[in-house]
Amino acid sequence: MSTLVRATRAQPVHLVVLALIGLVFFIGMTSSDRFATPLNIANVQDQMVALAIVALAQTIVILSGGIDLSFAGALSFLAVVFAALAGDTAGTLLMAMAVVITLGIIIGMINGAITAYVGVHPLITTLGTSTILAGAALLITRQPTGSVPLFFEDFTYGRLGVVPYGMVFVILLYLAIGFMLWRTPFGTRIYAIGDNEAAAAVSGLPVKHTKIAIYALSGLLCAVAAMYMTGRFGVGDPRAGVGFDLRSITPVIVGGTLLAGGKGGVLGTALAVILLALLANVLNFMNVSSFYQWIAEGVIIIAAVSFFAGKAKS
Repeated sequence: MSTLVRATRAQPVHLVVLALIGLVFFIGMTSSDRFATPLNIANVQDQMVALAIVALAQTIVILSGGIDLSFAGALSFLAVVFAALAGDTAGTLLMAMAVVITLGIIIGMINGAITAYVGVHPLITTLGTSTILAGAALLITRQPTGSVPLFFEDFTYGRLGVVPYGMVFVILLYLAIGFMLWRTPFGTRIYAIGDNEAAAAVSGLPVKHTKIAIYALSGLLCAVAAMYMTGRFGVGDPRAGVGFDLRSITPVIVGGTLLAGGKGGVLGTALAVILLALLANVLNFMNVSSFYQWIAEGVIIIAAVSFFAGKAKS
């Protein structure tokens, strides 16, 4: 059986998440007549785009046995820089995109280099990076500032029927990363390092260089998410990334990717992002406080990790 077939074949966890999506959708339909309207379905997709991109980055890192907690600070810093440089013309927008993508890649490479060559645990490395970048964002500005061209803002709000342009981009992005993971040597190295880093090194795989590339890709995707969020806000918010460090982990774990690495993929993450976005939307219709939503998300994380830890021991 080919690697692609094994990787895309429905796993039990995927079926569970699909069942939960159906249950949440049913609850939403019974709780409000507005839930299943085209407008609300489009709004749910809009709300999941940024999380879907960041969760995709986190999936790649966790598959390799690492973790990336730099998103909170990185998203805030990159959003502020992007809004400061984007201006109001296509030329300034392209220049801002190039700068932000380059910065995102550099941030990721620094995370990867410290982890691979210095030997600092990725949790500590990326948490430290996040703190530095969050402080840098607040040094630049303590309130939302800057701007983006109106046509870029319109693009982030544009839709093909009930499907936002952002969601079309996310689908293409997930397909591209899925292909990379399942059909390229780089993807094979990611799974091999996550499964057994020592064995991967003994077999001759360039473990350290691969780690740097993994975190660089994570930084690139973080930059893409920051640009999208800035387009939606219309300004650069120095607190744009608050909460995304832990929020990015939830869909990955719920989707069946093991925290230890080496097992999982983008399909489970995609399904879990849909589930979490629908759940938040339903709770909003039911007038449930966002504080309770945070509690629910924390319970989901603990339950998912406990479940997979139990399976690993059995």
